[in-house]
Amino acid sequence: MKFKPQKAVLKNGREVLLRHVEVSDAQRVIDFVHGFVYDSEYVPLSEGEFNPTIAEEEQILSNYVERTNSLFLVAEIDGKLVANINVDGNQRKILRHTAVFGMGMHKEWQSCGLGTAILSAAIDWGRKNPELEILFLQVYADNEAGIALYQKMGFVEHGRIPNFFKQNGRYHDEISMHLSVK
Repeated sequence: MKFKPQKAVLKNGREVLLRHVEVSDAQRVIDFVHGFVYDSEYVPLSEGEFNPTIAEEEQILSNYVERTNSLFLVAEIDGKLVANINVDGNQRKILRHTAVFGMGMHKEWQSCGLGTAILSAAIDWGRKNPELEILFLQVYADNEAGIALYQKMGFVEHGRIPNFFKQNGRYHDEISMHLSVK
C-alpha cells in the first residue's frame, strides 16, 4: 500500500516532509544512518556493523517499496533526511498481518515532535493497510523517552526480557510492545 507524502509542523515551527523512501535514496539513507547510529545508546548496533553497499541498500529499500505490508518513511527538512521509520511486514503467510518497526533520528531533532509526527503517520498507514492488524516493537527498558512516545501513541507492553541487549559490556533489558491497528 502506498503512502501519500504529507507535511507536518513541528513544535519548533519547522516544517517536515514525510514521504515513502525511494530506491534512489540509498546513499542518502546510508549517510543519514551513519549520522546517528553509533551516537545513540538505544540502537542495537556496534561500531562498524552498519556498512551496506549502495547495491545492498537499494535491494533493502526496493523490498520496502514492493511489499504491500511494509513501509519505510523518511522525514526531510530543507531536503535533508532527519528521521526514518521502517515498518517491516512479515512475509510468512501466517504472520502477514503483523509488522515490526524501528525508528531513527538525529539527536538535534529529538524532543521537537518529529517522533510523534513520523510515528503517527506510520500508524495511520498501518490502520489503512488491509493486511495489517498488529504493529510491534522492541525497546531498551531504560529508553524512557521512547517508551513514553510509544505509550502516548497507544502501544502497550506485553513482555520484558532481562539482559537482552549486551552493548559495550553492559546489559539492558528489552521491553516488547504492540498496538492493534484493526
